[in-house]
Order: sequence, then structure tokens, then C-alpha cells
Amino acid sequence: MQTTTLKATLRTEHGKGPSRRLRATGMVPTIAYGNRRPSQSQAVDGKLLRGILTSERGRNSIIQLEIEGGDSFPVMVKDLTLHPLSRQMLHADLVAVDVAKKVEVNIPFRATGKSKGEQAGGTLLVNIREINLRCFPADIPTVIEHDVSELEINDLIRVRDLAMPENVEPLIPEDRKLLMVIPPRVIEEDLEPEEGEEGEEGEEGAEGEEGEGEKSAAPTEGGDS
Repeated sequence: MQTTTLKATLRTEHGKGPSRRLRATGMVPTIAYGNRRPSQSQAVDGKLLRGILTSERGRNSIIQLEIEGGDSFPVMVKDLTLHPLSRQMLHADLVAVDVAKKVEVNIPFRATGKSKGEQAGGTLLVNIREINLRCFPADIPTVIEHDVSELEINDLIRVRDLAMPENVEPLIPEDRKLLMVIPPRVIEEDLEPEEGEEGEEGEEGAEGEEGEGEKSAAPTEGGDS
């Protein structure tokens, strides 16, 4: 199982003031709990935590939390509070995990390749970007991918069509539509006569011109498919 070590120091002061002073030094207030452990307040290096969260595994990373002068145990980021403007990390909740028990995670879903339907003018419509899974921490995949190269127009892929990694169980219905190649959108155009043709018919009087009216914009099919 791939883990990343993150050192932490225990916090003895709480509240907005101490937390603000802590963040000014580059540290982030955290709290760890779960797996029969009592809640414990710590502080971790904000730069290191951000590096973990922006890595390939992101919030699905297994972090080995090492408390200064104390315990060491695996955790995952349960919740993260960011400043709405600066995006500075304000606080993180860390949940202790048991490597012998399954966890629930959201894994990115990605379509690979270019379908035959797209090459014929269709559009690949992806309905979901993440898949909720249950697995052991050691089996957490980085991404779930599906090759769409052979899909024709109107072909679709459901959850049951995916080749899931071993020991990984999807937690969404197996008939859930994940993606589909939809046909090209057809634009209906008003075929109005050319001005020259219309003029030929009404050249002996102005009646034909006056009855022409205003041209309307070409309508399109209503709504998304």
C-alpha cells in the first residue's frame, strides 16, 4: 500500500486567534478521529498537506500521520475547509483508517480514445465524472478508465460494462448510464426564396414586396437531447 508520511504536532490552544497565528506560520490546524481513536487536535505543514492533496491520488491518499513524540497511524482527509477567496487551507479533518477494513471513496472516471461515433459526427456525452467505490485502502485505484474507441452512434456504457479492478466494488446501480455517443444535432433552416426570385414575381407592382414581411431567424431543435 502506497502511503505518504505527514508529521504533526499536538495543539493545546484552540479558537480563532490561535488558529490564525498558526496559519501565519504556514501550519494548518487539523483534527484526527475515527477507528476507535479519541479526537485529537494537531497542526501539520500546510505546504506538505497541499502537495498530498494535489498529487495523483488527491484526497484518496493514505497518509501515515506521525504525531511528534507520540503515535503514528494511517489517515485520510475527510473534510477540508478553504478560504473562499484566497483558497488558503483553514482546517482539515483527518479520519483514521483500518487497513484491514474497506473504505468508501470517490474515484475519477475517464473515457479514453475517440469513438467511431465521434468520427462519424456524433458527440460523446459523459454523465458522471466520479464513481463511488468500496475497497480496502491498499486497493484504492487512482482512476477508473474505459476505452470508447469501438462505440458507434447511440452506443452507451453502463456501470456493469466497466472492467473494475480486483476487490473493488462500485456503490452506484449497475444499470446507471455513464456515457453515450449521441447523434449529430440537426439544425432546421427556413428555405426562403432569394430576393431576385421574389422580385421577378412581383415586378409589375409593389404588392409582392409589401407582403414579404420580416424574416425570422432560423429555428433550432428545442432543448438538449
